[in-house]
Amino acid sequence: MAKHAYRTNAELDAEIVRREWEIESSPPIDGAAVLDAVHALLGRFVVYPSSHAQVAHTLWIAHTHLMDAWESTPRLALLSPEPASGKTRALEVTELLVPNPVEAINVTPAYIFRKVGDQESGPPTLLHDEIDTVFGPKAKESEEIRGLYNAGHRRGAVAGRCVVRGKTVETEEIPAFCALGLAGLGWLPDTILSRSIIIRMRRRAPGETVTPFRRRVHAPDGHELRNRLVIWAGQVADTMAAARPEMPPGIEDRAADMWEPLLAIADAARDRCDRHRPEKPDLPAQLDEQHAEARQGGCHRACGGC
Repeated sequence: MAKHAYRTNAELDAEIVRREWEIESSPPIDGAAVLDAVHALLGRFVVYPSSHAQVAHTLWIAHTHLMDAWESTPRLALLSPEPASGKTRALEVTELLVPNPVEAINVTPAYIFRKVGDQESGPPTLLHDEIDTVFGPKAKESEEIRGLYNAGHRRGAVAGRCVVRGKTVETEEIPAFCALGLAGLGWLPDTILSRSIIIRMRRRAPGETVTPFRRRVHAPDGHELRNRLVIWAGQVADTMAAARPEMPPGIEDRAADMWEPLLAIADAARDRCDRHRPEKPDLPAQLDEQHAEARQGGCHRACGGC
């Protein structure tokens, strides 16, 4: 599990200066080529239910490197009706590619609140596996976690808490805004699904093969790609903050909030390269149907049958 070691202000300032120098001194990076490489790396280890889903996962990873540019951040929901569908593997590969990853499984609300609130190095990317144990029908109520995950998609959101220091009770506001990837069996509460890019994972068919994932072997490739994403993100940060991508028909309100970062990144990559980019209208139209299914039909529709 990734740790956020305490660092002094001087060390944090030095890290910021180093990163800024690295970005400024690096030649322009072809964002399309970096996204292609991320897309290919994911495809080595994960079989997706559709090509659109793999593209969506790629764009979601890229968006985590530009959190300062967004008003809202979509949750990534990797759901399936049965085990061994590639959900955990997808999160494991994601961990290599995102900034400040925090892997969560079987954790307390207090742990999650503290990890999300620790933003000295920028917002964490929280990767919560086995989320069905938190929100499943047999699990105890987890309103605190759901409230945090609901609120944290919007910039400026905080979680209010009371803390006791000696004999004094004080209020404390913990930043809640961060990228969040979820994986689990069955369903999620509607309030989270409506804030999510939903990918309905499935077991591999007999003819589908993947490369066995070994973190000790494949981490260097993932980290090299992550570093390229960091530099590219720094070079396009102003463009992303000003981006207002055109939404395909039917993508409105909260769905538009969720898709805006991903479509902005797709546009930026397309603008820097004349090669074929994923067709923007198809991608959100495909996955927005999953939003509708999840809202209307719960577990069965969201995951293709339980």
